[in-house]
Amino acid sequence: MSQNSKPLTPVKPRSMEIIYLYPCPHCGREVPLIAPTRPAMAQCDACRKSFPIVPVDEKAIRFIKIMHDGGKAGIDPDFM
Repeated sequence: MSQNSKPLTPVKPRSMEIIYLYPCPHCGREVPLIAPTRPAMAQCDACRKSFPIVPVDEKAIRFIKIMHDGGKAGIDPDFM
């Protein structure tokens, strides 16, 4: 570290996302997807084959994000 550089202040999260793991029916690898709320086709990053996924409930995702205040609850021990 040079003398003119001062340490960076840690950055707090601005928001959060929820990742769901879908097992690939072809190879079994868990494919991470960011809260898919509509029916769609996913592509496995290991075998490159596509498969349909069941969407998650958008209301449940919003509830979780509100309860965690957009990620702030994860860094503040006095949140509750």
